[in-house]
Amino acid sequence: MLRKTRIVIATIFYIAITLLFLDFTGTLHAWLGWLAKIQFLPALLALNVGIVAALVLLTLLFGRIYCSIVCPLGVMQDIFA
Repeated sequence: MLRKTRIVIATIFYIAITLLFLDFTGTLHAWLGWLAKIQFLPALLALNVGIVAALVLLTLLFGRIYCSIVCPLGVMQDIFA
């Protein structure tokens, strides 16, 4: 059950971040803009300490949750594997 839940949530995140990148008009940015802000590298480059700390804490508590659900590259690697 937990694996199916992770797969469903990862699919939702992956589709949402893909739609955010493909939105040339900017209409989805109001709804899905927070997805870009919770990615690790943009948060690190923007010196957003709160997001980086939350991602590190989530990773320490739950393991590979960021890479297997939130990060589009990690989700894509899971799909190919």
